[in-house]
Amino acid sequence: MEQRTLSINGVGMGYLVLAVIAALLGGGSSALQSAGLVPATGFWVALEQNHASLMLLFVVFPAFIGGFGTLWLPAALGRGAMVMPRLNAVALGCLAVAGGLMVGAPAHQYAALFLWCAGALLAAMIVLATLFDSRADGAERTAFSPFVWGEMLSSAVLLLTVPVLAALATHQQSAGVPFSAALVELFAKPVTLVTLLIGFGIVFETVATTVRFPMRWVVGLMTGAAAVCTVLWVKAAFAQGSEGDIVGLSPLVAESWVLGAATLASVLLALVWMIGTWRTYLSVRVPVLWGLGFLLVVSTGWVSQFTQGGGLHSALQFGMLYAVFCGVYFWRGELCGRWYSSTLATVQFGMMCVATVLALPGLSATTQVVSGALFVLSGLCFLLTMGLSFLKDSPMPQKRSKKHAVLQNNAGMVRS
Repeated sequence: MEQRTLSINGVGMGYLVLAVIAALLGGGSSALQSAGLVPATGFWVALEQNHASLMLLFVVFPAFIGGFGTLWLPAALGRGAMVMPRLNAVALGCLAVAGGLMVGAPAHQYAALFLWCAGALLAAMIVLATLFDSRADGAERTAFSPFVWGEMLSSAVLLLTVPVLAALATHQQSAGVPFSAALVELFAKPVTLVTLLIGFGIVFETVATTVRFPMRWVVGLMTGAAAVCTVLWVKAAFAQGSEGDIVGLSPLVAESWVLGAATLASVLLALVWMIGTWRTYLSVRVPVLWGLGFLLVVSTGWVSQFTQGGGLHSALQFGMLYAVFCGVYFWRGELCGRWYSSTLATVQFGMMCVATVLALPGLSATTQVVSGALFVLSGLCFLLTMGLSFLKDSPMPQKRSKKHAVLQNNAGMVRS
């Protein structure tokens, strides 16, 4: 049993490592290319051309579905491990090989995309199978937390949208259309939806022990957004694919409805979170910092999109990173009870905040380069923080645990 648990944890960490490497390659290569620090040939050109693929396909899904699903979901369900661990390892292998083909073999882009679709579908099915199995066994059933709802809805979104992406890719390949980044960018809406669902689920989860939220509102908003946005995107995707070549075609009406539904759900979820935490004392813990950053960045992106007609793409890119780091620190420190350097984690948060501000549209090219450099340094700081945590592998100091217990007791007295 111990060997099996270690193996499953290794698969979960493999998902997170894949997401971090993709983020560093995608974001770092773009910053270095803008600064003119690397030659515009060979491997660097491949990284620049696959920037959208790396950020959209190999950051969100490996981290949120594979990584958090493997490491966090069993504990949230009161289970020992995920079902079908070997198949989970196969899914990780598919995603890793797909990423290598996407960057290292430009002539096999379609094969890389099909392999990614297979890995994403396997990961989503394993998450859903674990969820359903937890309700079917004879053990005591616990209510789903916001994070569990986010995982379930996001996996359902994947099951409905990834086959559509594979069908469009098959249609284009059979028609002799060269692989284009537009095909991957078409999948940006489901990526946005998954980021919002799991991101808000994680943010709600970080304060769930001290704040009582109306779960019916939270679940209803998340479910409504998942259903409406998925149906609208599938309809728009089939409308584009029916014309043969998706380049240049844009069903603006359907896209505007998807954007509007996601925006409304995000605003209402943020409002529910703020109402729940209005008169609650929140300790300034590292996961809470990253959760607040996620809310602020995503809210700013929506406002910028509707007032200036742009800025949402970069805001969601940074927003998903805030959510990933929030989830990793929450899982490592509060769920596993293992030590990590709060100082390094706070320094990383500061660098990410400055990088986010400097990445605002309209600023000079120099600030964009500085933003990219800070983004890379923030990722390296995260790797250092997690490396020291796993190397030391010591429990969280008792002093901090007592403080957290006092905060929980105070919050309970306030609610009473």
